[in-house]
Amino acid sequence: MIRSFLIIVTGLLSYIAAVSQKENKNIQNWQISVLPSSVRLDPTTNKIIEERFPAVKNNLSGKENLLEKNWIYDGNSVSLKSARGEYISFQIVITNNNPDSILKDIKVEMPSFKSNDTQLKIKPELFLEWAVNIKTPSTGYPRASLGKGWYPDALIPFKYIQDDSLKAKGRLVYPLWLPDFNNRIDSQRSLLVWVDQYIPFPYEDAKPNTFSTHISVTIGGQTQKIPVDLTIWNFAIPNENKLKASLQHEGFLSNMNKEQELEVYQLFKRNRVSLMDPTYKPELKVSPGSKLKIDWTSFDSRLKKYIIGEAFTSKNGYDYGPGYGEPIETFVLPFDVYGKHETAGWPNVGKPDVERNPSNQNIYINTIKEVRSHLQAVINPKKTDITIYLNGLDESYFPEAWSRMVYYGDMFRKAYPEAQFRVDGAYDEKAMNIIGKSINAWATHTINYNLEEVKKYQKMGIKDWLYGPMLYESKVNSWVGSSTFIDLPLVNDRAISWSCWKYNTYSWISWGIGAGWERAWYDPETWKDAYKSGAEADAVFSHKKLNGNGLLIYSPGIVPNVEGPCPSIRLKTMRNGVQEYEYMRLLSAIDKNNDRVNNIVNTIINQPFGDKSIG
Repeated sequence: MIRSFLIIVTGLLSYIAAVSQKENKNIQNWQISVLPSSVRLDPTTNKIIEERFPAVKNNLSGKENLLEKNWIYDGNSVSLKSARGEYISFQIVITNNNPDSILKDIKVEMPSFKSNDTQLKIKPELFLEWAVNIKTPSTGYPRASLGKGWYPDALIPFKYIQDDSLKAKGRLVYPLWLPDFNNRIDSQRSLLVWVDQYIPFPYEDAKPNTFSTHISVTIGGQTQKIPVDLTIWNFAIPNENKLKASLQHEGFLSNMNKEQELEVYQLFKRNRVSLMDPTYKPELKVSPGSKLKIDWTSFDSRLKKYIIGEAFTSKNGYDYGPGYGEPIETFVLPFDVYGKHETAGWPNVGKPDVERNPSNQNIYINTIKEVRSHLQAVINPKKTDITIYLNGLDESYFPEAWSRMVYYGDMFRKAYPEAQFRVDGAYDEKAMNIIGKSINAWATHTINYNLEEVKKYQKMGIKDWLYGPMLYESKVNSWVGSSTFIDLPLVNDRAISWSCWKYNTYSWISWGIGAGWERAWYDPETWKDAYKSGAEADAVFSHKKLNGNGLLIYSPGIVPNVEGPCPSIRLKTMRNGVQEYEYMRLLSAIDKNNDRVNNIVNTIINQPFGDKSIG
């Protein structure tokens, strides 16, 4: 009897030891870690991409493994801090330690933050990071580019990922596997999950306290967890986007269906970036005798909800987030003129040789008055900047165009005084001496942003917007209108808001919302062209290829099961920069001066713009 009992006990102990050994082996086959939102991880090498940049000099770079320890993760737990009304973000890293195996049925969970009996009403938002393969560094950045390889960029909301096979209907088209089932990353070692947590703006919904939750990753029946603490401070950044940082893209929004358009507007509102599209136009008819008739029905049906802020409420599915109930920050009026693109103006008053005829002048002025009369009832100019941007005169560097800018600028100043007549480009002193008194907004190309010259125009009351690349290495990029590049350091997209503080600019604007957003999932070179021989040829570069230029979101309908637009990591980084600008504003208000803020900003932003920025 005793012998039999011993045999049974020995057998049980051996079985338990074998199971325990098997469990430990399984856990050792994969591991999890946490990275801050300010760096990117190469999923094939497990190296921090930003550490390739030669200008990076800090105590951690190249000396410590950020996967083991960093400024939000001590190797055991995560510590976050936030104000109300902002997003706080980080990244979960799941690493496969056995490159010959496939980790299937990965389940990632993160419950709501709690403190005793109090729970944040807003749950963490999870996104699967999708990497793109950079095959050619962006032209003009032989030193600044972080080089070839895989870069995490697109963020796919987890609602499109079939991480729970029991809930999926039919066959699986996007299961959560490592290597990624659809991304097809060569020799992928790690899978990354982006976490966004919005801190409610109302005090009652997020009183100052420390809240806790955990990250949970389950694979093959085994679970690993990392505790997460969140300290909410006793202040909030504004609900509205006061900086009005903007992206402009002609025709990108107006050519969408209404459902997709709403998704895109809400996505950018959530990330504190405003959108401009000057191609929304009501139906205009000019009858004999120059009588006008504008049909506003379709225009109002489509745009009014954005102009009054209703699009950003629960009525339209925007249940929470920055700018709740607030109107769009900027709105571009439908006006245009015939010009460099050889397209008709709105209203169409012909080419430059006839546009100043009295009858055509009357048509244009009367159209301005009709538009103003209609929009005064819906646009609040204290919340929404009303902008006139004539695409036909965009970046026009010759006297005939300057004369037309003066003509139309003076016209709008009289007929629509609350609107801002904006010109875009790198205009020199000669041009500004001609147009300066007829414009009241200027998207100043960063290559031309010489501070002492710009201050003169700021004193004239011209609202200056930073426009173009943040970082210059070669003059070949002097006329690129976008500040977004996948293969430049991630801080590039954050620092533009800091630069606005340093230079006291009105705001910043960048061209492109989703340039090439369909093919960009598999080909990130969103700008490609080759130079012809002649005056436009560059002495150093025979062609131009730019990665992610003008691209901040990715298209639905390309990757299986991904049915909505997806933000990029670079858009999230832009958002963080805008949030930090609001911190600067709050600190300055507390101090009643800018000294402390300026000291911080000046340690980070030196002299990135103007003639001296090349090189």
